[in-house]
Amino acid sequence: WLGGLRLVAVDGTTSDVPDTAGNRAVFGGPSNGGGPGPFPQVRWVAAAESGTGALLGAAFGPYTAGEQVLVRDLLAALGPGMLVLADRNFLSHALARDVLAAGAHLLWRAKASFALKPVEVLADGTYLARLNPARKTDGPALTVRVIEYTVHTTGPGGTASSELFCLVTDLLDVEEWPALDLACAYRDRWGVETVIGHHKTDLGEGQAVLRSRDPEGVAQEMWALFAVYQALHRLMGTAADATGLPPSTISFRHTLTAATDSIGAAFPP
Repeated sequence: WLGGLRLVAVDGTTSDVPDTAGNRAVFGGPSNGGGPGPFPQVRWVAAAESGTGALLGAAFGPYTAGEQVLVRDLLAALGPGMLVLADRNFLSHALARDVLAAGAHLLWRAKASFALKPVEVLADGTYLARLNPARKTDGPALTVRVIEYTVHTTGPGGTASSELFCLVTDLLDVEEWPALDLACAYRDRWGVETVIGHHKTDLGEGQAVLRSRDPEGVAQEMWALFAVYQALHRLMGTAADATGLPPSTISFRHTLTAATDSIGAAFPP
């Protein structure tokens, strides 16, 4: 949470599916000058609570579907009382407009090439800018607050590097929403990367490719993975409530192992 707003992170990825004619036709996949990649891929996006990792929504489609397109299927899961975190792939006027129309607030990173011209510098050094529509029919420009800061890191051997972050938010009041608080909250966006890792590594038992050889089976398998993931997080939530431990300290992998053992004992092969 930040100032009474629930932190929700959105991100996307791809999963390999078996190389069959049906999967190729429906999902497609990456290609280069040497031809198509070894596997078709399903692209999917998820919205998850930063504090618990529990899913609020998920959507998937063909490889050619952009994350900005798929995330529109998650708008119904977003609403008042939420601060939505997203990386550089998601910022656009149209998507920001629709998230705000759903009642949620946003804190998104902008690409270095994204034009955000200052129109007013605020007392804390952040500034207001206009997020302009691509077309006049997309509606009026949005007034956003831009927060810029640099993260310095030291790598192996003492090698130093730095990276500029540029965040865009609709939370304009510098006293109610200090820039440092928002910058620190944005790092929680990485929690959704853990969500993706649990799906692709832990639930998949290290298998890089889904099992289903037809598009209908792929859809069924994707929803099954989301459902099992959510059920495990319900168990983790129960454990957190019973022990008073923060949900982030309860191991997803240990929960999966315990559930697997219980099911194996109740329903032997």
